[in-house]
Amino acid sequence: MTTTEQDLQSFTLFVKEQIKNGDRAMSIDELFDQWRVENPLGELYAENVAAINASIRDFQQGERGTVAGEHSEKLRLEYGLTKK
Repeated sequence: MTTTEQDLQSFTLFVKEQIKNGDRAMSIDELFDQWRVENPLGELYAENVAAINASIRDFQQGERGTVAGEHSEKLRLEYGLTKK
């Protein structure tokens, strides 16, 4: 079976499961987007795993990033927004 056939089968099963579970009505595009999130392409999956591993290494080495509020303030200044 080719990858395309496997993907089609996987997507079909995903859609049937969504219908069976009575989840909210979704368009075919929304269903495909959700399926793609849950079934990333091999290279995208590998890229995501590498990024997560790099973040874990950074954290283990003491890098704690930036406090979310600092990012929010920077964006507000950058786009001329005010706090509500």
